[in-house]
Amino acid sequence: MHDFQAWKKYPKHHNWFNKLWLSELLKYNCGPCGTSPDVAGNYIVRPIYNLSGMGVGSTIKYLTPDDCSQVPPGYFWCEVFSGIQYSATYTFFHDTNPRWKPLKCWEGERSSDEIFRFERWKRSDHFPNVPRLLNDLSDVKLINVEFIGDKVIEVHLRDTPDPEYDEIIPIWEDSKKDIDKYEEMGYTYQNSYEDADGFLKIPRIGFMIK
Repeated sequence: MHDFQAWKKYPKHHNWFNKLWLSELLKYNCGPCGTSPDVAGNYIVRPIYNLSGMGVGSTIKYLTPDDCSQVPPGYFWCEVFSGIQYSATYTFFHDTNPRWKPLKCWEGERSSDEIFRFERWKRSDHFPNVPRLLNDLSDVKLINVEFIGDKVIEVHLRDTPDPEYDEIIPIWEDSKKDIDKYEEMGYTYQNSYEDADGFLKIPRIGFMIK
C-alpha cells in the first residue's frame, strides 16, 4: 500500500498525514509559513503534506526570528533532531495490555546533505518506543513510523514499501555505474523505480539487496 491509498482507506485519520499537526502533537518547536523560530539556527523545512513521499521538498535551512522568507507557503519549519534514522513497522495488540508490537525495523545511512538520499538501510534489532498517543490508530492494521533517535518524525498508515532484506542499498539514476561493483560484492539488483510523482530530481531506479 502507498500513502495515497492509505489516505483513501482511512479518511478519519487524515490528520496523521499532516506533518505540522503531528509535530505540534509531539510538542516539537515548529511553525508554518509566515512564522519564524524564536532562536536562530538550523531547522528542517518541508511540506506540511507530502503523499508523494521520498522526502521531496525537505531541506535544512538557517532561520532567524526576524525573517519568514525561507519557508514557502504550504511548508513548515521544525527543530532538527540528531541520531540514527529508523523506519519501523508495528501492529496493534488488542489485549489486557493494548500496545504496538514491533515487527521489523531498519536503520538508514546518508552520504549527502540531501534529505531524500539514503546510501544504505540495514536491518536493526532496535525498536524505538511508540508514543501512547499513536493508540488512536489502533484500528489500522500496520503502521510504519520513522524516527530520528527516539523522536517520531513521520507516521505512515501502511507497511514499508521497500524490499525486506538485511541490507538494502538504493541505486539512483546517477549511480547506475555502481551496480556491477555491488554485484561483485554479493548483492543482487532489484528494479524499484520511484520519482515521487515526478517531483524527485534524481529518481531511484532500484535496490541492491543482500
